[in-house]
Amino acid sequence: MSCKSTIFDPLEWAYVYVLAKKTLPELSFHRDWDAAELAGKYAHISYEVLKDLDWCCPVIYMPPFEQVVNGSVVVAVEGYTAKKLYRRGVRADVVVTDWDFEPEGTALGRIAVVHAHGDNYWRIPKGDYVYSVQTWPTGCTVNFSGFTDGDRAVYMAYYLGARELTISGFYPHIPLKRSDEIKRKKLAVAKHLINRVAARIPVNLI
Repeated sequence: MSCKSTIFDPLEWAYVYVLAKKTLPELSFHRDWDAAELAGKYAHISYEVLKDLDWCCPVIYMPPFEQVVNGSVVVAVEGYTAKKLYRRGVRADVVVTDWDFEPEGTALGRIAVVHAHGDNYWRIPKGDYVYSVQTWPTGCTVNFSGFTDGDRAVYMAYYLGARELTISGFYPHIPLKRSDEIKRKKLAVAKHLINRVAARIPVNLI
């Protein structure tokens, strides 16, 4: 399969990237280009495979979710969420992950969008994945914009044509992996970015 290096909105990406670096200067943004270069060598599934899905009204599940609802596409944020959905008899169409929360659960989804960045690229595996990056994309990688797995999934759905979307489980006051200052700042960025998308299309939070 041929791959296209694509970014949907350079200005939006620039806005998000500047915001993230300003809010979380302690992260390894200086290594994001190394991450993109490595992922570009790994990637051999084009993001075009995602276009085969019906993105009219997707449901994005985040780790603390409780409610399962109908939607045109099921998106699980992290392998943890894919496992949780699977236990409830639901298979994710897409798993969005940066490989740090029960990554083995990623295999339970049909398509995995694996994100490489400066703080994780040495543990990103080779595989039949769509690789996303935080820099201008190279090789077969893609930049959907967004910063955390959750808001990146929201941007992905928006750019793939969602007319409205539902998010089950975005509860910034219930961090599951850890509760520290970095996590709180990440969730604040995620909330801000989800609100940016919500200004463009209806976003239902449950």
